Amino acid sequence: MKKIIFLMVPLLLSGCYETASGEKVGTIIKCAREGIIFKTYECELIRGRMTDGSGSFGKSFHFTVEDKKMIPILEKSLDEQKEVKIKYHQELFTLFRTETEDNSFLDEIIIKN
Repeated sequence: MKKIIFLMVPLLLSGCYETASGEKVGTIIKCAREGIIFKTYECELIRGRMTDGSGSFGKSFHFTVEDKKMIPILEKSLDEQKEVKIKYHQELFTLFRTETEDNSFLDEIIIKN
C-alpha cells in the first residue's frame, strides 16, 4: 500500500495525464503573471469579434502559459488586438501549477492576419 501511495504522489503533482486537447480562435484580452506559491502566466482569450463594431463577445477561455518563449507573442497580440489561433491541452491533476479552473495549458500560438 505504501508503494502505491509513493508512486501516486509524483503523478498527482506532475499533472502528466492529459484529458483533452484542441484549438481555439479569438482575441487575447489578458495576460498576467499570477499565483501565491508558484507564479505562472495566466491568460484569457475571448472567442468572437471585438473589433468589428458589433459589440458582441464570445465566451472567455482561460489558460496557463508554461513556455516563457510564448510570452512576447502573447503580449504583441494583446497590444495590437490581433486575432490568434491557439492550440492547448487540459490535464487532470495540476496541483499548484495553474490558477485556471479547467487546467488548460497553451501549446502553440499563431497570430492571424
